[in-house]
Amino acid sequence: MKLGAFIIAVVVAAGCQDEKPEKHFCPQGGDPAAHVDPLIGTSGSGNSVPGALLPHGVVKLSPDCLVDPGDVDSYEYRADRIEGFSHTHFQGPGGGGNGYSQILLTATTGDLKTEEIDYASAYSHEQEAAEPGYYMVGLLDYDVQAELTSTAHAGYHRYTFPAADPARILVDVGHCRGDSRGGEIEMVDDVTVAGFGIYNVHPLLDLALSTDRRTTGQSTIYFYAVFSRPFESYGTWTETGVNPGSSAESGPDIGAYLEFTTSAQEAIEVRVGLSLVDVEQARKNLEAEIGKKSFEEVRAEARARWNCLLNRVQVEGGTADQKKMFYTALYHTLLAPADYTEDGGVFFSGADGKGYVYRNKDFRFYTDDWCAWDTFRTSRPLATLVEPETVDDVMASYLHLYRQGGWLPKCTWHATGYSRIMIGNHSVPMIADALVKGFTGFDREVAWEAVYKAATQDVDDDKFPGLCGYVNLGTPPEYIQSGYVSHDCDMHQSASMTLEYAYNDWCTAQAAEVLGKSDQVEVFRQRALNYQNHWNQAAGFMQGRMQDGSWREPFDPADDADDNDFCEATSWIYTWFVPHDVEGLIELMGGEENFTTKLDEFFSGGHFEISNEPSFHIPYLYNYAGDPAKTQEVVRNTLTNDFGPDPGGLPGNDDSGATSAWYAFSAMGFFPMAPGDGVYQITSPLFDKITIQLHPAFSKGKTFVFEAIDNSAGNLYIQSAELNGQPLERTWITHEEITKGGTLRLQMGPNPSTWGAP
Repeated sequence: MKLGAFIIAVVVAAGCQDEKPEKHFCPQGGDPAAHVDPLIGTSGSGNSVPGALLPHGVVKLSPDCLVDPGDVDSYEYRADRIEGFSHTHFQGPGGGGNGYSQILLTATTGDLKTEEIDYASAYSHEQEAAEPGYYMVGLLDYDVQAELTSTAHAGYHRYTFPAADPARILVDVGHCRGDSRGGEIEMVDDVTVAGFGIYNVHPLLDLALSTDRRTTGQSTIYFYAVFSRPFESYGTWTETGVNPGSSAESGPDIGAYLEFTTSAQEAIEVRVGLSLVDVEQARKNLEAEIGKKSFEEVRAEARARWNCLLNRVQVEGGTADQKKMFYTALYHTLLAPADYTEDGGVFFSGADGKGYVYRNKDFRFYTDDWCAWDTFRTSRPLATLVEPETVDDVMASYLHLYRQGGWLPKCTWHATGYSRIMIGNHSVPMIADALVKGFTGFDREVAWEAVYKAATQDVDDDKFPGLCGYVNLGTPPEYIQSGYVSHDCDMHQSASMTLEYAYNDWCTAQAAEVLGKSDQVEVFRQRALNYQNHWNQAAGFMQGRMQDGSWREPFDPADDADDNDFCEATSWIYTWFVPHDVEGLIELMGGEENFTTKLDEFFSGGHFEISNEPSFHIPYLYNYAGDPAKTQEVVRNTLTNDFGPDPGGLPGNDDSGATSAWYAFSAMGFFPMAPGDGVYQITSPLFDKITIQLHPAFSKGKTFVFEAIDNSAGNLYIQSAELNGQPLERTWITHEEITKGGTLRLQMGPNPSTWGAP
């Protein structure tokens, strides 16, 4: 096999234009990156990436620990050995048996070892440091210090060796969290190694969905690595053994080793360009982004880039730990999705199950939003305020995938096909939210076409009876015809599917209204009431139903078994998922008093799980029932008790920053209950003053300020509010009011007040 033998077509998209000027906005401020601790969320289920990376960078150069087979996390703070440093990662994923962690490098001395379990090294947190754009750790087995920094599409390694012969750097092409399917590696000259790896990033989906004509989950990563000094000897390995002196290898699970003689404290650097296009593009990316820059120059540029974005939200007051947690949360929300647009404006996408390279300068291509079920709730709405210049491009990227593969994606990745992970059509609320908030830089007619198709059609795939939510890409025919998804259609998550499709229908109505599709507005508003079809008045909960309309029995609202009809949650949790019609849910429950009493029982009974997304909005429901003080109390207690400034500081998977975005929103004192309505619910902020620096290209105002007068741990209740000097009695504020600029001033006190009550 020769380099480049994996051929993909190049499509030149119609209507190419000169590159749009960057909407650069870098407000002045301090060094908020100093507050960020990338190790937060690396212990337990947070699955955060602690390594060196840029905002939305494709390269997330980070350590992979030796973990149990099938684990989705790459780095685990409690693990005792590091395999090496791979270039691609998801932020905070859940599940198992899938993931990236592709193109791994590491340094060793002594005897040659080519299996991860053998070459993995002990490490100590005493010899470990992480900050935005930089990571360092000591590999204790080899007395080597490893340092990492990165650009968007290139990684920069620096390994400081002891006196050694040989000192060795491994390039493991077969390493990944999915499955190695093939690849090639070649010594181009005595300082350059290049090649590619072919992977399946989700082998279970590949087994279930791939065909002879279309693949699901295939990913090809090309690399071009340049060493700071010539290697003195080299070799390769395969599944069957080591080949000393070999300058090229192909197949799955391959790698190469490069050997040097080093003096004490001698550093060897490796600059690695990555591409999804070909090896030559990987070289171009490396040259364009790093070129002749030193390690310290790249590190400093990464720090500056992070400060540009983090300075868009400036907080005053609070404790050092609260600032650390806030800025780390904000940092996490900026890791995904990744901008896969490479040097020259090219990008690869594979929604059609085959994959093509596109050349299009109309938008930048973002993917790795893993998953929309998570991020539509928090991180995507947060971007409309903090990073609005990305919104049009992210929406255009979703529509590009629709054009290529025929469906809006549910969970984007850099691989072929559709991942089909999670339930609902939650690119729809993202599109609706962008439309309602006035974003216009994407094709609105194609957006409607895609949204309407998602609401009215589904893939024709009946290979998995009883599991319809696991393979679909639109809306199941049963929901369209009967108004609900039955247990027969999906035995695990049927009721939650109905609830989420009902919300999607409301978002479709919102999009229709903005786009002038007046004949469809009422159609989808009526469909948005389908959540009522799962309300069992006798039980007082949302409950699964059979195809014949009967309730599924036996029923326990606290049942968390896999076949309970609710996705990753219980009926206790999903009963509250009617974000688009809280007033209707209050009416179903018999009025505000009953609604509040049931919410009290929910929280006091231990049913609230901030560790997973279906619970995110629930603390804010008190605002709708005339009892906002309880929202303030629950949110403040959750911020204080369920998050922390340490590696275990995230309560669950970060899910591309979705959990961190809940923290960031709530710490600032507002939250998007129903993305798609342009409204935020108000709560008690953690800080005395929060200043959002508004992007001038997307806002009428310069700043929006939240002030909490007399704020403290004890004074957590809002006594009164003023918006731009005028009394504000309502418990919400609009996106438009924020982007116009102004000040929301909250007077805080130690006791609940009548503010916001009817």
